[in-house]
Amino acid sequence: PRTMAMILTDIHETHSRSDQVADALKDAYHSAVEANKAKSLFLSSVSHDIRTPMNGIIGMLTLAINTQDTKQEDYYLQQAQDISQYLLSLINEVLDMSRMEAGKLELENKPFNIYHLEPQLNNIFKETIEKKDVMFKIEYFDFDVKYFVGDELRIMQILVNLLSNASKFTEKGEIKVTFRQMYKEDQVANIMMRVHDTGKGMSREFLSHIFRPFEQEGVEISKKYGGSGLGMAITDQLVKLMGGEIVVDSLEGKGSDFTVFLNLPISTNQQYEDKKEVVVEEFSFDQKRILLAEDNDINAEICLSVLNAKGAFVERVENGQVAVETFKKHAEHYYDLILMDIQMPEMNGYEA
Repeated sequence: PRTMAMILTDIHETHSRSDQVADALKDAYHSAVEANKAKSLFLSSVSHDIRTPMNGIIGMLTLAINTQDTKQEDYYLQQAQDISQYLLSLINEVLDMSRMEAGKLELENKPFNIYHLEPQLNNIFKETIEKKDVMFKIEYFDFDVKYFVGDELRIMQILVNLLSNASKFTEKGEIKVTFRQMYKEDQVANIMMRVHDTGKGMSREFLSHIFRPFEQEGVEISKKYGGSGLGMAITDQLVKLMGGEIVVDSLEGKGSDFTVFLNLPISTNQQYEDKKEVVVEEFSFDQKRILLAEDNDINAEICLSVLNAKGAFVERVENGQVAVETFKKHAEHYYDLILMDIQMPEMNGYEA
């Protein structure tokens, strides 16, 4: 027979479990509410950030159409093109974020030469930074190997994001990139990459949420320096995907240090021949026969205009099915090139 004490204990434990379930449900509810708010804020921010350059493009094109001055027209068109490049970079960043959120961003694991990062970064940043009388330097320390296995493109993306910010916010002094091999263990090396600048720095408050999407330190920063506020969020996510860590140290008015630590496998082959510059004869479209499969009339018009101007003979079809049928009508090697869209009605580019 169960005693009253046992029954009371069971009741107490049942109540405790109920309280725990209730607390868990409350936590889940609050998390869902916060996630929904974050999503709404994200959509609102991205809509605004896309609409603003779109308005600029439309405005510049309208001015170009209405002017009779050729020089002024060229200026408006150049402005529209520059804004379009910004818009494209924003869309690419949003796509990167969405792929990361969905867990669909895959990293490559290929051997790469860590010393090849230096000329790439110099090509992108050196001239722009030094035009402002800011010293730009890239240094390597303690490397006893040079080939590692990883995603060179995404590592470059991390460095480009960090250097873009450093360049944007530094008006005097220096910007320095440091690569250091920290230690090796079981054919894996711990690599430190640091971007140091003597720019405007950041407040302690902003540092606590710098890696949130669309975060910028005040409206005046967004207006003065531009940018989507996605770069740091993408950088943080990329570092995490690589199993690494990013540390930020900044002082207002003094500058910032962004330090990334990555554990990269050491390539078993350290004897790759570095690619030498090869002079290749420039390809010519002149007299080339091209089959163009494109369902969008505007895209097709642009392709036709560009290719015809280069002397090519272009035959345009509206979808993959017609492309296959058209291709079969002609003798082998009749076409020199096929330019195929991916998303098309009837039959897409992959199927074709």
